[in-house]
Amino acid sequence: MKNSFINIVREPDSVLFQYDDSGIRFEEPDSREEQVSKITFAIVRNALRVTLYPSPKPVKRIKLRWRGDLSDVILVYGDDFERYLNRIPWRGVTPELIMPWYFHAYDGERLTSYGVKTSPNAFCHFQLDAFGITMWIDVRSGGQGARLTEPLDTCDVICDAGCAGENPFRSAEKFCAAMCENPVLLKTPLFGVNNWYWAYGNISHETVMTETDQLMDLCRDAVKKPYMIIDEGWQMNRFTSKSGSYNGGPWHGPNYKFKDMTETAEAIHAKGAYAGIWYRPLLTSVSIPADAYSPAAYKGNGFLLDPTHPYTLEKTAEDISRLRSWGYDLIKHDFTAHDTLGAVPNPDGAWSFYDNSVTNCAMLKKLYRTIQEAAGDAVVIGCSTVNHLAAGIHAVQRAGGDTSGRNFEITRLNGIKSMVRQPQNGRFFALDPDCAAFTDKTDTSLNLDFLEMAAVTGVVTIASVTPGILKPDEIKRIREIYRIASEGGRGAIPEKWVGVNNPSHFVTPDGERFAYDWYRGYDGVRSFYSWMK
Repeated sequence: MKNSFINIVREPDSVLFQYDDSGIRFEEPDSREEQVSKITFAIVRNALRVTLYPSPKPVKRIKLRWRGDLSDVILVYGDDFERYLNRIPWRGVTPELIMPWYFHAYDGERLTSYGVKTSPNAFCHFQLDAFGITMWIDVRSGGQGARLTEPLDTCDVICDAGCAGENPFRSAEKFCAAMCENPVLLKTPLFGVNNWYWAYGNISHETVMTETDQLMDLCRDAVKKPYMIIDEGWQMNRFTSKSGSYNGGPWHGPNYKFKDMTETAEAIHAKGAYAGIWYRPLLTSVSIPADAYSPAAYKGNGFLLDPTHPYTLEKTAEDISRLRSWGYDLIKHDFTAHDTLGAVPNPDGAWSFYDNSVTNCAMLKKLYRTIQEAAGDAVVIGCSTVNHLAAGIHAVQRAGGDTSGRNFEITRLNGIKSMVRQPQNGRFFALDPDCAAFTDKTDTSLNLDFLEMAAVTGVVTIASVTPGILKPDEIKRIREIYRIASEGGRGAIPEKWVGVNNPSHFVTPDGERFAYDWYRGYDGVRSFYSWMK
């Protein structure tokens, strides 16, 4: 057997701590300081549980190293901390490459896998080289080490040696299932429309009604009810100007274009669809308790709430309960990763949250649970949320960055590329690659392919459709696509997954094949484009 696997469910060969006062050269052998922190390793349900104890010096990060021969690995897949944004999933062995949460290694014969189980209490990433695996465990609050008051189970580490000749995609599915032991899954397929990518917030009760009528016509052959999702633009306080923009709360009512959000939800229901609504929990324009302001850096208008403060959690639960009481069957919450940490994981700095005994991961998990509990039986979509933390809490997760109603290249980069995460679908949550956008600025045929790909693979299948833009043959095709989506898809998987960063060829269990040329619109890759035009 090739040298492409080492067992990391064992005590690591070395441990190094980084403290708040550690110098920039703390990893250098001649600069390493005395370790004053306690860490333990225990095997729990076939995983290595890493527990950190309170320390006289707050710990920021822990570096673990397992040594072994990995010289036969030729390709690695690295996940992302939240939505798949600017990463290149498959690469050759790159020792300095950060691989968040988990990774796969391929030697030409088998796929081996390493990672941490979902719902950890620390941000984790891996690095691989020919002589071993390095893992970093980030236990900060804000930019500083969390001031722990009790032992913290940081994460559960698992690995899988794989099997020679097994389909690598199926190996990845099994590993995702092993990482998430208790996923929350949809009870009915999620398909329909979201109005963001044609309207970009310029919506009203009347436009939503027009869209819902259009949706029901497109779904006339569907066997389940579709979703009409109202995105940003309904809230009472929203503006875009030369001086900036604002899209936060308060959330106790709509703007003048919507008379009453309960009335809108009831009208959607009366037409035969589920009603969905968008919401940004942590941005507000109203006064709040002085110590509930977030210390996270923010350059926009309004104020960010500190999610470790009791006021924030109470306010969030109150807002979500209100949205549910208005009759919305689906709630999409947005920006929580951005509004807490800026970039995930956030840069170092001499700041922490209100409750500095809680790690950034534990903080976000508590926020997500607060949202889910307040939503009751409503479906919750996390957007700009941390995927490994939302798994097991929310039923749906946005997989990549925003698609576009302005040019398809952005849709390819953010929506189609995010399908490399397809093994998570149905094992972590329902995967949402975002919307196929039908506007006068985008290629309709390419977006039809995107929507069909979503349907046949069984991921979330959502479109943004400018009212009245579709031609009869396009309407006919979308009706068939939504019918497939309403049945739960056809179980299509990539024909080739290893080394493919933009999946284009898919096959169903019964051998039906789908091939999509994502590059025909621009006769190759478009190199010069703007998100705004």
